[in-house]
Amino acid sequence: MIALVVGLLGIVGAYVGVLLGLTSPLVPMLMALGTTAVLAGIAQLAIVRAGGATRTLARTVRWVFSAMAAGFVGVLLLPAPVAGGPLLLGLPRLTAILLLSVGALPLVVLPIAYARAFDAEVMPRGVRSPDA
Repeated sequence: MIALVVGLLGIVGAYVGVLLGLTSPLVPMLMALGTTAVLAGIAQLAIVRAGGATRTLARTVRWVFSAMAAGFVGVLLLPAPVAGGPLLLGLPRLTAILLLSVGALPLVVLPIAYARAFDAEVMPRGVRSPDA
């Protein structure tokens, strides 16, 4: 819940900065980190069960959203790409970092984590899936 509130405050701060006409590099950083924190907060709320958050999923969600935040920060701090600049996986470096850390990582890792933890942490005690 704290990540959700902090993220929302970061997004509000970014919008206020834009409305005030600030040109600080802090404004896009607030938006990127705020958005990531909101997504992490919603994901943390989604894995809470009656006995509290499930440990494996909570750890995975924290790891994935930390990697997403690092990807956003890296893209915002690196210099802008130039024509003929270095490529990563056939894409401009910043594009590849953004696609991998913000797009592919959560898309691949989170469903696998949910699937692996489903029987042990999500199903009610005493109920097993048919193929277990």
